[in-house]
Amino acid sequence: MHRRGFTLIELVITIAIAALLAVVAAPHMAEFLTNSRLREGANSLLGEALFAQSEAIKRNGTVTITLAAGTVQVVDNTGVAPVVLRTAALNPNLVADDFAVNFGSAGMPTPFGTSAASDITYSGSTCSTEVRCPGLRIDAGGGVRICPNKLSCP
Repeated sequence: MHRRGFTLIELVITIAIAALLAVVAAPHMAEFLTNSRLREGANSLLGEALFAQSEAIKRNGTVTITLAAGTVQVVDNTGVAPVVLRTAALNPNLVADDFAVNFGSAGMPTPFGTSAASDITYSGSTCSTEVRCPGLRIDAGGGVRICPNKLSCP
């Protein structure tokens, strides 16, 4: 008679190996999730900054992007009264440096030579080589980019 299935010893060894792999992978998984949330916040800020820049060009006027207390607001300042074009909230666990930038009709920050930077961190985490805290940079020439790690970003 031929028996099929696993013996109890085989099952216990398999569970022990799976538990060992889970213990080894758990710290790296936490860093991966934190980095993923940080990238998500940086990409959200990047999208809002590019939206503000494109609206300034499209409307041939001044559009302001402001980050304050975790809320991003894009305002059209072209007309007599300011018009809020978009408001978005960051993930409540993300902390970003407040900033405000006016984009002129050419898509460059005004007054000429203005630049801005905002570094993003995750509450309870410290930036390191494992936890990469990105930074949003708006250059004086109108370039909008994300630095992957604020520790190596000018």
